[in-house]
Amino acid sequence: MTIITLASFLVVLVVSEMLLRFKRHHIEGSDHLDYGMIVYDNHLGWKLAPNWNGRHKHYDYDVSYSTNSHGFRNDFNTKQGQAGLGYAFVGDSFTFSFGVNDNETFIQLLNSQEKHGNVYFNFGVPGYSTDQEYLLIRRTVLHFSPDVILLVVYLGNDLFDNELPFPLQANRAKPYYELVSNELVLRNTPVPMEPKPQEQYKKDLTRVVLGEDVKANGLIARIVNRIEMLRLLKHNLLKPPDYSAEFEDRFEHAIHLFTVIVDQIRNACIQKEVKMKLILMPGRSFVEQPYSASAQFQNYLRKRIVENSEDMKVDVIDLAAYLRERYQRNPGKWYYPNEGHLTAEGHRIVLDILSPLLQ
Repeated sequence: MTIITLASFLVVLVVSEMLLRFKRHHIEGSDHLDYGMIVYDNHLGWKLAPNWNGRHKHYDYDVSYSTNSHGFRNDFNTKQGQAGLGYAFVGDSFTFSFGVNDNETFIQLLNSQEKHGNVYFNFGVPGYSTDQEYLLIRRTVLHFSPDVILLVVYLGNDLFDNELPFPLQANRAKPYYELVSNELVLRNTPVPMEPKPQEQYKKDLTRVVLGEDVKANGLIARIVNRIEMLRLLKHNLLKPPDYSAEFEDRFEHAIHLFTVIVDQIRNACIQKEVKMKLILMPGRSFVEQPYSASAQFQNYLRKRIVENSEDMKVDVIDLAAYLRERYQRNPGKWYYPNEGHLTAEGHRIVLDILSPLLQ
């Protein structure tokens, strides 16, 4: 009987592992965005095609996007004749708002509920980091004469991508800045159309955050990560160690580079008499899993940016802290569990937080 029980148990484990692996591969292969939304740009690396509309299907959602004649999301209502201010949101896919329909983005919700004549523009482009956003602000955003530029900083990878010719999580080349005698020097431009080299694929977020010799890439960890049940148990039950002491030296250059880029954006805004603010946008782990390694590094970057805000002479809206605090009081389904972007509910929460702060 013991042998039969053990054999039955092993069969259950094997079947469960196979089902979990099948589900994981199905989720990873489910992402499909209709062709043509992203097009090559030799100055920015890529941009959004104007007058485009299509669907984005994923295991977590099935939504539609459209771009206006300027190549950005949502209609651009002119602020001429309006009693209020023009707010230009500049950021990555969280600003563009992957995963929700056009009328569900927090920026469109701000426009829909506006009662004081303010107008909110969505200049979000998926995959952009701060360096590309700086170039976009100079080339395009300032020509719309906004009163306020809101630079949305995604804490998950923006600061790291600033250092790279290829983003950590994308295969398109991008421009980037090097610091030479504390001055910004633009590299990788005109941006080549070549595919991402193999050595660049080796530079993933785990290595950037935890170091090249990270034990997470050791033999035991690789075995755990290959077994789906163990990987899920590790992710949900084991509390990772405190990595914060390791972040200072590892992130110092990324933080300094970001600070210099922000200073240049601020100077460009001053020349046009435009106000500027930073909005700190967290990833799902920061809000839902505050002890995870991902939440730890996002929290470190968040605190450093807030601490440096006085020296940068720029106001910071710490959306990350607001979201975590509210989630701890009243959790909800604010992020897609597999894809990671904000759900329609999450956008409504962001609206609820930002609306009084912007007014």
